Amino acid sequence: MPNGVVATARIDHWLIDRLSRRVGPIVTAVVFVGLGLAYVFRWGSVVRHTPSLWITPVDLAGIFRASSALAQGHFNAIYQSSSGFLALPGFLIVLAPLGALSNVFHTTFVEITKNHHLVTHPQYLISHTAHIWDSGTITSGAHRANVYSVQPQWFAYVAPYVMVLSCSALFACDALAERLQVSRTRRAVLSVAEAVVLWPVIVFWGHPEDALAVALLVYSLWFALDERFGWAGWLFGAAVAVQPLVIVVFPIILVIGGRTKVLGLILRGVIPAAAVTAGPLVAEFHATLHDVVSQPALPDLKGNHQTPWTFLAPKLGGRGSSTAVGGGPTRVIALVAAAALGWWARRWREKPEMLVWAAAVALALRSYTESVMTAYYVWPAVAVGLVVAARGSRLRFGLSIALAIVVTIIAQWQLELFQWWLIDVVGATAVLVAAAWPVPLEPVDLQPKPGRVRRPVVTSNQARSGASRTKKANATKRKSARTDRKRSARR
Repeated sequence: MPNGVVATARIDHWLIDRLSRRVGPIVTAVVFVGLGLAYVFRWGSVVRHTPSLWITPVDLAGIFRASSALAQGHFNAIYQSSSGFLALPGFLIVLAPLGALSNVFHTTFVEITKNHHLVTHPQYLISHTAHIWDSGTITSGAHRANVYSVQPQWFAYVAPYVMVLSCSALFACDALAERLQVSRTRRAVLSVAEAVVLWPVIVFWGHPEDALAVALLVYSLWFALDERFGWAGWLFGAAVAVQPLVIVVFPIILVIGGRTKVLGLILRGVIPAAAVTAGPLVAEFHATLHDVVSQPALPDLKGNHQTPWTFLAPKLGGRGSSTAVGGGPTRVIALVAAAALGWWARRWREKPEMLVWAAAVALALRSYTESVMTAYYVWPAVAVGLVVAARGSRLRFGLSIALAIVVTIIAQWQLELFQWWLIDVVGATAVLVAAAWPVPLEPVDLQPKPGRVRRPVVTSNQARSGASRTKKANATKRKSARTDRKRSARR
C-alpha cells in the first residue's frame, strides 16, 4: 500500500477516534450555540413582545470596541472608560478579525411605534446621545412618541463567533474528565451541566474571554498531568494573556512540574502576557497600568454587588453609580492564598484528581476576596469543580450538579447588601465540598496490549515508585531463595 494512502488512513482513523471521544461536547455545543442565538435574536420579539428587539450581552459591546481599537492600531484607546475592558489584550487579538471591520458595520433603527404608547421595557431605553453599540430601543420626541429598536450589525457576526469560541470550555472540561478516567455516560451529563453554568457568562453577560481563558487553563492542566510541560507552560501563558484570573492556579502547575520545571514554566507563563500588553503600555502607559493593576470596579452599578471587602478597596473617584473602587489590591490576598494552597497541594503530587480539585479551590479564591462581585465570577471554580465531582459517587456528582445550577441561577438575582455575596460564596463552596472526595484513579498497565492505544493516567513518579516496589519485591524473593539454599546445604 502506498505511503500516502497509509498516512491518509491514519489521519482518518485519528480524526474519527477524536470525534467519537468528544460526541458529548459536540452535541452540547451545537445546542448551546443554537439556543444562544435564538435567545439574543428572537427572545425579545417572541417572549417580550418587542418587535425586532435584539438582546446584546451586557459587556460584549465594550470588548468589541476594544478589539476594534487594537485591530486598527489605536492602542491608546483600548483601555478607556467607555469600553470597560480590564483584562489583558489576548482575547482582543482573537476578536481582531471582526474588530477590523468595525467601520464596515452599520446600526439599523427599526421603528416600533409612532405617536403611540411605549411597548418596550424601560431597561432597554437609551437616549440619542448614548453610544448605540448596545442593542435595545431608543425613543425620540419630547413625549417619547416614536420608539425604535436598535440593531447593531456587528452583533450579527460577533454573537455566533464568540458563542462558538466559548464552547472550547466544554471540550476542555470533557478532555480533563477523560484524563481522570470518567466514563462516557458521566462525561455526557457533565457536558450538559457545564453548558448550563456557562450560559449566563456568555449569553447574559458577554464575557467569552473568561470561557477561553478557563479552556486554555484546563488544557494546560491536562498537559501538565501528562508531564508535557512545554505545552502546559505555553497554554497557561496564553490563558493569562486572555484573562489574568487564572494566575491563581499557577502554584498548582508548579507543584506538578517540580523544581526542575519551575524556570521553564515561569518563562512560558510570562512571555505571552508581556507580548500582548507591550503595545498598550507603550501607547498609553498610565491608562493601561491603571486598568490592568488597579482593576477599577463600580460597586453601586446595577448588576454589580458589594462584598464585605468593598470598604477595604481604595477609592478611585466618581459619584453615585459611577463611584469606582480598586479591585486589584484585594486580589493580592488571593495570590498569597493561592501560593499557600500550592504548598499544601504538594502532598497530592501522586493524585491527579486532587490536584484538579486544588485548582478549582484556587479559582474560587477570587469570589472569597473580591471587593466587587458580578454574577459570572463564580463560574470558573464551579466549572472545574464539576469535573472533579464526576469522579465521585453518583450521589455526590448529582448533588454537585444541582448545587452548581442553583448557585448559577441565584447569582443572576438582585439581593440586598452582602446577602447575594454570602449565598453565592456558600453555594460555590458547597460545590467544592461535594467534589472534595473523588474516587482515586485506577492504576493502568504502562505497557498496553499490541494494537491498543491507551494513555496512561499515572505520572512518571507513580511509574518510578511502582517500578521501585517491584524491584524491592524481586530482591526480597532472591534473598529468600539464597537463604533457603544455604539452609539446604547445611542439612
